[in-house]
Amino acid sequence: MNTKRGDLTQGGLLRHLLQLSVPITCGYILQDAFNIVDMIFVGRLGPAAIAAVGISGNLLRLIAVLSLGISTGAGILVSQYLGARNHAQAGYVAMQAILLAFFAAIGIGIVGYPLAEFGLRAVRTTDIEVIQLGTTYMQIILIGISAMFLSMTLGSIFRAGGDAVTPMVVLILSTLVNIGLDPLLIFGLWKFPKLGVAGSAYATLIGRGVGVVILLFLCFSGKAPISLRNVLLRADLVEMLDILRLGIYSSMQGFWRHLSRLGFLWIIGPYGKFAVAAYTICMRLRILVMNPGFGIANAVAPVVGQNMGANLIERAEKTAKIGNILATTVMTGIGILFLVYPHMFIRVFTDDQEVIKIGSVYIQFLSLTFGFIAFSLVLGKALNGAGDTFSPMIITLAAQIGVGLGLVIILSHFIGLNGVWIGIALSNVVQGIAMWIWYRTGKWKTIKLMSGRENSTRKVVKNGVQRL
Repeated sequence: MNTKRGDLTQGGLLRHLLQLSVPITCGYILQDAFNIVDMIFVGRLGPAAIAAVGISGNLLRLIAVLSLGISTGAGILVSQYLGARNHAQAGYVAMQAILLAFFAAIGIGIVGYPLAEFGLRAVRTTDIEVIQLGTTYMQIILIGISAMFLSMTLGSIFRAGGDAVTPMVVLILSTLVNIGLDPLLIFGLWKFPKLGVAGSAYATLIGRGVGVVILLFLCFSGKAPISLRNVLLRADLVEMLDILRLGIYSSMQGFWRHLSRLGFLWIIGPYGKFAVAAYTICMRLRILVMNPGFGIANAVAPVVGQNMGANLIERAEKTAKIGNILATTVMTGIGILFLVYPHMFIRVFTDDQEVIKIGSVYIQFLSLTFGFIAFSLVLGKALNGAGDTFSPMIITLAAQIGVGLGLVIILSHFIGLNGVWIGIALSNVVQGIAMWIWYRTGKWKTIKLMSGRENSTRKVVKNGVQRL
């Protein structure tokens, strides 16, 4: 590992955050380009295809939240070990995280494949065409879901080592592969088969798979921030449980967030495929807009993690403050654009006037809450970097399920579809405020992840698990 390049405990914090957040943000935009490009091409197949991919995507994200836990747990431990200058244990944790991600994905694929249609019907999808298309899409993705798990875990490992550029470059290549394959496989251009929605799924998996192979090669060739070249390739259940112990609450946080979205779909479903298509497009836009916030938040996490590992508490706190100001400023500015020009953004995905009309109302309500979303993202990741993954999970549960879903059910009963949009917007406000209040208590500063682990670290080195 290039320790000078990856050391986030020294130097200017704003510089570190910008050097990490810019490529991370570009990476997230490219990652969403997988979905956005799919949606643009799939949109040409009609509202049923849009709804099928949208509903399936939400179900798949709910299923795949375990990968969020694995990547979060790995990122926290790797960054704190690097901050403590324990590179041997950092590499060992990275190896266990990769193995854990692979085995978990295989298990989820085996269990989820036969349940794909049931999942679509469980969110009150009644259109037969949507069910058929969605089932096919989900089953294909589930077969290759290990590519998505490994992609997320490897990205977190690279960022924990202070390298956000390499995952971005690899993702550019993966995105180009996806973009090139989409029209070929969806519409059957040249000599390729015309697969429709299924072609979108295959293009996504192939693109992700290419990226994973490259990142693994870099790790095992010693060219990554964390070298796995001399790490013994074997499963350590104890270390895997440590990763899960830290990451499980992040998984649950993602689970509650995606469960609430499925709940929203369950309520929106009876309003018809135009409303579902509008919601799907707006959620894609929401994720795209959140990318700068995600980028800054995921830059904050490793910087906080390394400084907590080095016991530089004030520096960790200052990191969160600077990150919060950056994210709030950027996302509020984007929110103003969405508030003023909602139709323009939705027309990128569809020219159906009914979908545009419904979606424009939703995106205007949502745009007013982007600043609060920034608070939630950055402070939640700052807490994660310090080792507190439980509190953000509880806040997300209360805000998204308790407040959000509860308000959506009540308000939609009295004022119809606009009640759904208002309820979702208010849940974002509540979550942002609650995350700020908890962060201000300062309890995260007292967490000591490294305590009691030095003996196990010495044992790892003595037993030759990693020979440096």
